Amino acid sequence: MRQSNLIHYFGHLTLRSITVLSFLFLAHGSSNFAQSPASPASGPIAKPAQGFTPGFNAGMKFEGSTSSDGSIFDLSTGAGYNFSHHFGVDLGIPYYLVGTPSAVKKNNSQAVSGDGLGSLGADLKWNFAGELLNYDPTLHLTAPTGETKKGFSTGHATWNWANHLEHAFGVFTPFVDLGVGNTVSDTKYFHRPFVTFGYNLQSEAGAEVDAGPLSLTASAYDVAPWGTQTVISRVFRCSAATNCSANGKSINRKGYLDASVQTGGAALVRDNGFNFGAEMKPIRYVDLEAGFSRSVPLQLNSFSFAVSLDMRALARHRAGS
Repeated sequence: MRQSNLIHYFGHLTLRSITVLSFLFLAHGSSNFAQSPASPASGPIAKPAQGFTPGFNAGMKFEGSTSSDGSIFDLSTGAGYNFSHHFGVDLGIPYYLVGTPSAVKKNNSQAVSGDGLGSLGADLKWNFAGELLNYDPTLHLTAPTGETKKGFSTGHATWNWANHLEHAFGVFTPFVDLGVGNTVSDTKYFHRPFVTFGYNLQSEAGAEVDAGPLSLTASAYDVAPWGTQTVISRVFRCSAATNCSANGKSINRKGYLDASVQTGGAALVRDNGFNFGAEMKPIRYVDLEAGFSRSVPLQLNSFSFAVSLDMRALARHRAGS
């Protein structure tokens, strides 16, 4: 991440946003939970190899990505309950922090950086581990509680049905992710500078190499939408007095840089590219991640990071100290 982007971004944090972040950290600092749940923003904090641990859950994850089109960060906090080794429910909400590049602001007077709460999310998650194949389906639901003018919500309830399949050959694990929904989800590699509303299929295939505390991942992804699509920008916002709406049909894939809302056909959202990532666990209750994603249609390179806190492992650490 470029130093100028960081300085520019953090210079726009308000006292209100810092206060909310502090509250979220303190509110989830308790060690009375069992295991980190899935982050409502971009998938599991850690893949459960032997199924879920029954009981209450809590977790926290600070993540995001930066590119020439903007910096999108979020602090995801969540809590839930695992009813068995195979089924659990998580609830969570992200707090977004958005930085708009100076080049975008120069050409677009309405382009702004912003922060605020996103949509309340719920994950219904399953885990089926087998000798031949591990299968982890998740149904992710959101309520339209985030502010649409900031791009923190689509203004609609959304759903995504994701399916993760993998099989390990020693330290080498090929995997396939297949999903369908009415919005394109952020991933740990790519927090998009916009949100979408419209039906789509998402797929990703790749492999992970697990070398002790360090694991490396490479994958390719594809987003195949159909029907009418709506794109709401996170880096360009209409004024508070304006009723934000699309101005006719759009075919401009980069229109989120100079318009708050676009509507168009499937081509407006269609995407594909590739990802590279690294994950390290320096201590048993902290995960560190870094990644790179290339969107071919958008011609966009994104650099991502994530810091995850496992509340169950932290509780055990405190109990043993």
